[in-house]
Amino acid sequence: MYTADKKLIDNVKSLEDEVFPVSEFLTEHPETGGNEKESCAYITEFLKKHGYQVESPYCGLVYSFRAWKETGREKKIAVMCEYDALPEIGHACGHSISCGISLLTALALEKTFPDFPYQIELVGTPGEETIGGKCVLTENGGFDRYEFAIMGHIDNVNASQMRNLACNDMFITFHGKSSHASSAPWKGRNALDAAELLMHGIALLRGQFKPFMQVHGVVAEGGSAPNVVPDTASLDYYTRAADLTELEELRGWIKRLAAGIADGIGVTCEIEQRYPTFAELYYNPPAIRAIKETFEALGEDVVEFETPGGSTDAGNVDMVIPAFHLQIKGVNAGTEMHTKEFEACMHGETGKATLLRGAKVIASYIARLAYEPGLFDAIKKSHDEYREKQRQAGENNFEGEE
Repeated sequence: MYTADKKLIDNVKSLEDEVFPVSEFLTEHPETGGNEKESCAYITEFLKKHGYQVESPYCGLVYSFRAWKETGREKKIAVMCEYDALPEIGHACGHSISCGISLLTALALEKTFPDFPYQIELVGTPGEETIGGKCVLTENGGFDRYEFAIMGHIDNVNASQMRNLACNDMFITFHGKSSHASSAPWKGRNALDAAELLMHGIALLRGQFKPFMQVHGVVAEGGSAPNVVPDTASLDYYTRAADLTELEELRGWIKRLAAGIADGIGVTCEIEQRYPTFAELYYNPPAIRAIKETFEALGEDVVEFETPGGSTDAGNVDMVIPAFHLQIKGVNAGTEMHTKEFEACMHGETGKATLLRGAKVIASYIARLAYEPGLFDAIKKSHDEYREKQRQAGENNFEGEE
């Protein structure tokens, strides 16, 4: 049975007051994705004062960073920091506290274990709520140097891992021909009719969806006036599935359906993907067990998600290396993310208590990965086997792609 390292926990507590002002600053100065100029500067200045070297921007992504203390150790790990906020409701995503948890974790591990076997590096990943900054960093090799990556996300429960879906977007536009809707409708080609048929077609396809496949969205454009046959109509959709292979299968169904509708009523169709694809996080059995034990050893209740939901760019990191995305309780049950009520809990003593809870768990788990014989080897083996099976399945399942 795992027992938490008392010295490590004491050091987390001793450094809490030093780190919490960073979270307070982020909470009080929210910046949306792509605009995190002050947030990035504040965090990196804090790290420089604590002896870190800083590279910013990192891998070509504005307002990202990599921070490290050179140890000469060959093996390196990434503790990820998120710090973008939401429009109007600020850090209702919890990133201000999550970022503080990462900072506190790194400082406490460094203080506790002078000869820690990994070089601990902090990686700032902006734009999680918008462009998916981790997708960009991963694509540019930003995580290739690391053994694993880890962070916490604030929620209304403690959980070993976010259980999420692979996701991307489809901006579907039909182009027809305008005409007067009363005097000469037969001269037009109604793009809105095509969009409506596609919406109905997707609804009918749901009877064939595999578990956790999802399609949802809105009509982005549907015409200019009631008496004009719409020559353009657009649907802004998200597609989600249990993994990347099934996501491509789902997109193939929609592409074929859209092409058939367009051909049938005499319009054209174009489909654009405007944002990066978010991969799913692998729900790694030995990791889930170890994180659950770590929560429990620290006296924390912990749940396991039975079904996946939502998506995150952390899944793209997991495509390259094992990525751990713990859920840290920071609000009462029933309080949902992306609400004003959630944001209110990022302030004051409630936010500070969440900072402490998250850093204790994540620092303890990283210490286990470093020192517990065989644990990380088992996690990496399971991770690599999963990704290899997925790669092979993807190579054999491109029937839906053009």
